[in-house]
Amino acid sequence: IKDMQDKGVNADTITYNAATSACEKAGQWQRALNLMEDMRRKSVPANTITYNAAISACQKGGQWKRAVQLMEQMQGDRILRDTITYNAAISACEKCGQWQRALQLLKSMQGEGIPADTITYSA
Repeated sequence: IKDMQDKGVNADTITYNAATSACEKAGQWQRALNLMEDMRRKSVPANTITYNAAISACQKGGQWKRAVQLMEQMQGDRILRDTITYNAAISACEKCGQWQRALQLLKSMQGEGIPADTITYSA
């Protein structure tokens, strides 16, 4: 993204989503969150894909509190949460032994009418 900006090319939501997803795959949760902060500073709108990648990065990094905070931020920013969002956050809680919080998320998921899948129940 820095190279693009140095050449005068503005990064958009899709560019940031790709970079955030790469951070998630590399287990770089801090970088994923830094990218989201950069988006905010530059008024680049985040979407469900952005948040899902960041939440998944936090899940892989064992950062369950940050994953849940991102979910709450989504709600505050009026960004729709989906099955992937919940699966990543539930997995983050499970990975860190926060089974009660994982069950609360499952209940919220059901309350929002978001369908659970096999990944949800195997987390």
